[in-house]
Amino acid sequence: MENHSIWETKVKVEKKEKKLIDKTDIVIIGGGITGITTAYFLMNENKKVTLIDKSTIGMGISSKTTAKLNYLQGNIYQKLEKNFNLQTSKLYFDSQKEAINLVNMIITKEKIECDLEKCDSYIFTKEEKGISKIEREKEILEDWNIKVETVNNLPIPFPIKYGIKVKDTYTFHPLKYIVSLKEIVKKKIDIYENVMVSELTPKGKNWIIKTDQGMIESKYVIVTCHYPFFIIPGWIPIKTYIKREYVNASKLNDHKKNFTAINIDSNLHSIRFYKDYIIYGSNQHRLTNKIEYQDHYQQSQIDFKRLFSKEPEYTWMNQDIMSNDHLPFIGKVDKKHPNLLIATAFNAWGMTNGTIAGKILSDLILKKENQYEKLFNPMRINKTGIINSLVGTLYYSKVYFQTTVKKNPVFYNDHVYIIKINGKYYGVYYDNYGKKHIVDHKCPHMKCNLVFNNEEKTWDCPCHGSRFDIDGNVIEGPANYSIHVTFEEN
Repeated sequence: MENHSIWETKVKVEKKEKKLIDKTDIVIIGGGITGITTAYFLMNENKKVTLIDKSTIGMGISSKTTAKLNYLQGNIYQKLEKNFNLQTSKLYFDSQKEAINLVNMIITKEKIECDLEKCDSYIFTKEEKGISKIEREKEILEDWNIKVETVNNLPIPFPIKYGIKVKDTYTFHPLKYIVSLKEIVKKKIDIYENVMVSELTPKGKNWIIKTDQGMIESKYVIVTCHYPFFIIPGWIPIKTYIKREYVNASKLNDHKKNFTAINIDSNLHSIRFYKDYIIYGSNQHRLTNKIEYQDHYQQSQIDFKRLFSKEPEYTWMNQDIMSNDHLPFIGKVDKKHPNLLIATAFNAWGMTNGTIAGKILSDLILKKENQYEKLFNPMRINKTGIINSLVGTLYYSKVYFQTTVKKNPVFYNDHVYIIKINGKYYGVYYDNYGKKHIVDHKCPHMKCNLVFNNEEKTWDCPCHGSRFDIDGNVIEGPANYSIHVTFEEN
């Protein structure tokens, strides 16, 4: 079984190191679907654009996605109707439809081979109480002239109580798409990989971007990494929380056709196909709620085998940034910093929201009107967001207490333990060869205590999702500093 996503074995990613530029017009930080799409829409606008990624373009969170191009997103439209109004819900629907059209347009125009396939999509419930929610979502979509079909089963043997189906949605190979866009945009913009950004500092109307390979000065900074590495401005950690999902994939040769499906219940069931493979996401949980990560990996694999009578060939984990009011944050961070823009909190629908974010961000830079600018404004304030932010603070307090009191939880094995040296705590992992790896036990982002993930051999932050390898190197933000320790304890 491979402990990485199915996409990472299906495409060859090439990179070339080069000396960092000193000055530019626009810096894009993050080379996933949002960053590369933003670069695509800016590359012909007579501006000097620089794209930076801490690793390899496309190999961050975009390589973990299930890659659905879909506007049928659970019961999102009635949630937005409740939190805002039906007009806001319709505008979000329009943004998702436009994102799907943009991806289709780019693929056609640039002749990109990325296994794009039109398919049916389903939302469903396995519970009696979910039927009324499905029915309301159907009513909303039909009012918007979407043809919706009621169903009582899926195209594969998978028990459901009730569901609906639409026809005009898509799936594709996310890395083939992103890598193809990289090859297109690198002819016109500067791309730097394996460059870690640590600080942003205002300098008059410009910004100084500090990296581990030097400084860059830029008029605009667009932060499109999965989770912004700064806390202020924007206060994103207060406005969001993180959900973790466990994904398994294996060949399933007897299915009749490609489709996607996702339920609206608390216990996640997410299905899509890629050629002969079924990709199944499950065991989703709020990151602060459950820290026994290995148990969730194992349970997801058990569920996969039970449902599909197959051992998973690939297994991986995905983390989604969720906004407290169910809308992404795309645009200017605050009034004091009009040249600093962000895109985050895509609520598990990164392929569509990342694409529309690229269009919104480029339009803001080019001072073009965009009908979704106000919808996704990071500065928005609403009652639901405030209430859920307060609730989120309680969750953060709970996990901080839990990881402070229980320094060596029962699910740690003999290879992992926490030690105290000169009043400070460190995490220790002994590999299979008996070599000792020591790291600082606190995440540099907001000082939460780390938890060891025995399945992937990483130190994970249960508060905001930062991840580090056994030697303390950052593999996923928002943290942007290593936690490596060089001394040996007595």
